[in-house]
Amino acid sequence: MKIAMLSDFETRGGAAVAASRLAAGLVRAGQQVTRIVQSADGQPHAWNTLCLSDTLPDKVARRAGANFWLDASVTFRLRRALSSLAPDFINIHNLHSANWPMALARVCAEYAPVIWSLHDMWSFTGRCAYSDACRKYEVGCDAACPTPAEYPALKPALIAAAWRQRKAVLADAPAMVAVTDSHWLAAAAKQGLWRNHRVEAIPNGVPLDVYRLMQRAEARQQLGLNPQGIALLVAAQRLDNRHKGVALLAEALRHVRHRPLTLMIQGHGEFSVEDSSIEVVPLGFIADEARRVLVYNAVDALVHPAINDNSPLVVLEAMACGTPVIAFPIGGVPELVRPGKTGWLADAVSSAALAQTIDLAAADLANGSDFRATCRTCVEAEYSDVSHAQAYCDLMQSVRKTAADNQR
Repeated sequence: MKIAMLSDFETRGGAAVAASRLAAGLVRAGQQVTRIVQSADGQPHAWNTLCLSDTLPDKVARRAGANFWLDASVTFRLRRALSSLAPDFINIHNLHSANWPMALARVCAEYAPVIWSLHDMWSFTGRCAYSDACRKYEVGCDAACPTPAEYPALKPALIAAAWRQRKAVLADAPAMVAVTDSHWLAAAAKQGLWRNHRVEAIPNGVPLDVYRLMQRAEARQQLGLNPQGIALLVAAQRLDNRHKGVALLAEALRHVRHRPLTLMIQGHGEFSVEDSSIEVVPLGFIADEARRVLVYNAVDALVHPAINDNSPLVVLEAMACGTPVIAFPIGGVPELVRPGKTGWLADAVSSAALAQTIDLAAADLANGSDFRATCRTCVEAEYSDVSHAQAYCDLMQSVRKTAADNQR
């Protein structure tokens, strides 16, 4: 089959990485994949890449805030690309980092059956990727949005119209199928604008030949690390992203009793602790997968203090390397972090609950419980990149069969 995959970035960001792993898996399964992106990485890949980056007039229009021009320009170029490719299926991923309009999904539905891989809530809210406790998306987002200035930002006066546009696009394409990488997101989508559509939960896949078990001592030696006490890792693309909960972790560490403690910090931004018995090791943002594998293997556990998240790749990658996870019971995280098997879940989203859970994990680790084997076994059984791609191939065949049955 010829598959066109539409997304804002090619390989930058969690959603783009998930799309890239899927694309590579589909190619290995014998499919012909073309990525249609706004921002390409310029590297050779198993798939073909077609770039819809801004033209010079687009850049001028973007600076002037002329969204009508940008929408018309990208729509024209997408139509031209899809007419040339003539795909059998179109797989949409994130659009909002490119500031692309929801209407592109309607365009895609004119050319081929569409499977939209949802990585967050954007496709069924007025603007937000995560709604926190707000449930307006179920009945209609409006100017009373509690977080209009957060990414992806939108002026309050435009939010109601954006939600209505999403509603209209999905109503015009009843055969469009949504795929979520967690059951939590599938349930939220069905409560929102996807309620009349087929929604399937297919978990993300991890390349198990890359993310693998190593001897912890060897990983630490290669990194030149000699951590004091239990070594924990915090990893986020941006440490100042509110949703990642790093500020909450900083507060929690004031109440953690276990000492000494080493905290390795991976990501853009700064993190500091005013406690001499907690060693902070800044690693910066690590793009190289081989080095990330070393870091995962070098630590005793990953702390993922996100207050809003779906099915974070960092959690799956850590588990594939045999590293258990400490996290809050939010979004799709409890589907991955299973107490007594792959990590520890706090009983509430608070700094106090996180501190208690870190102390519990530290005590378990000090007593010899590391969950390395059970983490790896879980990922091998449920989250391989091979099974991820095969599930999409099976879904495409199912969509084809449904369409054929409906035409009889």
